[in-house]
Amino acid sequence: MKKRGFSLPEMIAVIAIIAILLAIGIPNYIASVRREEVRSVANFLADAIIQLYDLEDKKQDYNTYFLKIVDVVNPATSQRELTISLIKYQSASETVIKERTSKVAELDSSVIVTGIGSVATYLYFDKEGRLCRFSGSPGLRSNQATYYTEQQITVKVRGGSGGYQKRVIIKPVPAGSVEVK
Repeated sequence: MKKRGFSLPEMIAVIAIIAILLAIGIPNYIASVRREEVRSVANFLADAIIQLYDLEDKKQDYNTYFLKIVDVVNPATSQRELTISLIKYQSASETVIKERTSKVAELDSSVIVTGIGSVATYLYFDKEGRLCRFSGSPGLRSNQATYYTEQQITVKVRGGSGGYQKRVIIKPVPAGSVEVK
């Protein structure tokens, strides 16, 4: 009579092979998801900067449209979240035109204002097409700065040292031009 099924050594070998494949596959999958999130945030940031310049240039209104960047702890999840919003500021209220939130990515740049608590960085272009930033709110501006040279914002995995990152390069000439590397 023939035996049906697998013997114990065969089953152990199959389970060991599956365990090895999972041990290799899961970390690679998680890393690829994080890389895609960083790439997505960098592309969104670049697109939002271009759209910001186009709106300001088309309407010739330099105190209405802003790019708002906030990196705070979400009270609902107790995790840090990066939120990038293209907003329209009118009558002391902000209307979100488009927005992207990420728990995985963080920004690293001298352009971004950091501090304890909720610090919002607002970016805009002035009449001459120069990148400007301030913190606080569009009504009560502080930490104002104007940039005459190329600026870089690095998008990277939160808490990661080294590793995968994308650079969003904001060029001064022509005004409003952005490159992602």
